[in-house]
Amino acid sequence: MVMRFAIQHGIGEPNWSPSVLDPHAMADFARATEESGWDALAFTDHPAPSSRWARNGGEGSAEPFGALAFCAAVTSSVRLLTSVLVLPYRNPLFTAHQIATLDALSGGRVIIGAGTGYLRGEFHAVGADFAHRREDFDDAVAVFQDGWTVDELARAGRGYEAKGNVLQPRPLQLPRPPLWIHGNGAWGTERAARADGWMIMMTSEQLARTVRTRPARGLAAVREGIARLREALDRAERPHTDVEIVVAGNWPLLDVRVGWDRDRYLADVAELEELGVTWLVNAVIGDDAAASQETARRFGEEIVRAGR
Repeated sequence: MVMRFAIQHGIGEPNWSPSVLDPHAMADFARATEESGWDALAFTDHPAPSSRWARNGGEGSAEPFGALAFCAAVTSSVRLLTSVLVLPYRNPLFTAHQIATLDALSGGRVIIGAGTGYLRGEFHAVGADFAHRREDFDDAVAVFQDGWTVDELARAGRGYEAKGNVLQPRPLQLPRPPLWIHGNGAWGTERAARADGWMIMMTSEQLARTVRTRPARGLAAVREGIARLREALDRAERPHTDVEIVVAGNWPLLDVRVGWDRDRYLADVAELEELGVTWLVNAVIGDDAAASQETARRFGEEIVRAGR
């Protein structure tokens, strides 16, 4: 097994600076991730969070498809990850259109990390239904799993009805780009067993309450979740290797100005690999564009490449 690494762009840090969205800074950051060995570049999804949430430590966000398309244009091999895309915010056919377009234009590099979302105020702001977010999530997943395999899509969901419509373009990756399901508890692992990846976010009790998921701290939580996932895969009669196991938040915010203990980080990689983890998603500082880029480059050279 070889561990793979994704980096979340610095705009996802609560103290992000507008400088990280300068086009030259964004291009340099994307190239730095690719050149230093990172496997994927990620953007999160918060189109309209509440001001209270933003003032109290909520992360920043750029529109993920536009940001990833920009990064795709200045790179050639790094994968493009949504971490995570809140599926209930959007009409699923519209989202499928965005995914397939990005996949085609990037040469088949998209990975769809998807979640239900948790900010009630943001749901209200974008006109989505918080109470039915799991239902809408499942509906969107069904569209992605089936819609690109048929010539005409005949499907109805809450707020839309497709009577023989076409999803175009087709993604380059067929039948679809990899679909990773975010969710720490049994709900998440059950759905991940029918998809291509499971994303667990390491959380404290307090953070877990905020993001409405099960707490997950330390290797024991990862081990328990993987056992649940494998039981679900057995019920679905799928090999355990069919699904990527993706851990986010295992390490503090990466910052070259603070540094890191290389040996400890590599030991963490080895322990997680032993459990069956195949991907790590890491957040990087975004308060300074130059420091963000240098962090991505140095961590890639010192940890990502060595972690293989």
